Amino acid sequence: MAACRLSDQVDRLFSGAIVNPSEAQPALHMALRADAPNDWPATPLDADLAGERDRFLRVADRLHSGEMGIRDLIHVGIGGSDLGPRLLLDGLGHAGTDLRVHFLSTLDARGLAGLLERLDPEQTGVLVASKSFSTEETLLQARAVADWLGDRFSARAFAATARPDRAAAFGFRSDSILTFPAWTGGRFSMWSSVGTAVAAAAGRDRFEALLAGAAQADADFLRASRLGRNDQLAHQLSALLHGLRRGMNFSTLGIVAYEPRLALLGDYLQQLIMESLGKGVDREDVPVDQPTAPLVFAGRGTDAQHAMFQALHQGTDAHPLILVGALSDPSVTEDWQRTQLAHLLGQAEAFAHGVQSDRACEALPGGRPVSLLMTDELTPEALGYLLASFEHAVFVLAVLWHINPFDQWGVEEGKRLARAFKETLKDRRFTLDDLPQASRFLKKNS
Repeated sequence: MAACRLSDQVDRLFSGAIVNPSEAQPALHMALRADAPNDWPATPLDADLAGERDRFLRVADRLHSGEMGIRDLIHVGIGGSDLGPRLLLDGLGHAGTDLRVHFLSTLDARGLAGLLERLDPEQTGVLVASKSFSTEETLLQARAVADWLGDRFSARAFAATARPDRAAAFGFRSDSILTFPAWTGGRFSMWSSVGTAVAAAAGRDRFEALLAGAAQADADFLRASRLGRNDQLAHQLSALLHGLRRGMNFSTLGIVAYEPRLALLGDYLQQLIMESLGKGVDREDVPVDQPTAPLVFAGRGTDAQHAMFQALHQGTDAHPLILVGALSDPSVTEDWQRTQLAHLLGQAEAFAHGVQSDRACEALPGGRPVSLLMTDELTPEALGYLLASFEHAVFVLAVLWHINPFDQWGVEEGKRLARAFKETLKDRRFTLDDLPQASRFLKKNS
């Protein structure tokens, strides 16, 4: 792609132009982490972003200090409202607080009941994170927690949303509704008030350092794109992913973290890459004639070695891998850190170069695509820089492949059908034998 074309598209992104044509929205999630975007093009913002940020961080401060009397905070969300905050809290860690954060995402009635049995309602609060405040799984669990809290709910409940009207209708007080702009995509919302629980557990300083690292990646990406350079991490990642997917036609990508605090990185990137790039038509709704998103699978370090690496080393299919690690970690013993690093390097060597043996069962073919993504140390700034760079890498690929990375109509259709099936199931109980006919029954009665 010509550098000037990418530069133009990056300027459009940062200027607040419509880059999500199917929903007529900008995608200014970078502004959620910027203090003073002086390098940006003129940016028409429709919200007081600094005020919104300060507001949710002040709530986080109060939770962190224990001022609110909340020892356990239940974070309810799904998709980007869950994966991002989970990853951030693992990466930043709890610091200087007795607050404990518990995450609810998928509908698991037994899991919820077990959690509530362990908690004291007198010391428990809840944060419900939903951009639309209409996500069924989230609202069902939020209602269950609200019923459990009873009269305590209004004083101990917070909502992170772009629809304050719906949060108010649910029962949240106006001073407990922490808003963010409607142009914030779910998979980019962790930089907003959706990250309140993370800031509360990790501390405001560490959360702001995370934002600063991401903002630095934004500035570096913008500057490098304007200059036609490809040496920023986002450009390097996009080149790697493009080469694997379209240059070498690999349909899969494994992301395995040997830094335990990044154990959820692969799951997070699964959503970022597959939901953003999993499109079959271009920006003009014309079918694309080349591959788009790979199937991303995740793993965690030495656990993955004892599970899936056998097939990756000696199976008949090759699957590209990105192995992620850190050179140092002051919080653990040197022996543990050296062991993690040694396993990462050993596996990379075996994937790349294989081994010869007189016994065919012991031979490894090698030549398996493997890349190392390393940092000196996983600081809050480094974590922010890494995640923002992956966001920008996905945008570069979307520009290169001429697709819209900011919508997800396939997900929405499944939700629509689920609502229809739920309505149908109210009046009819299907048996296992009936299920093959359920779709036909739905069409007949809808």
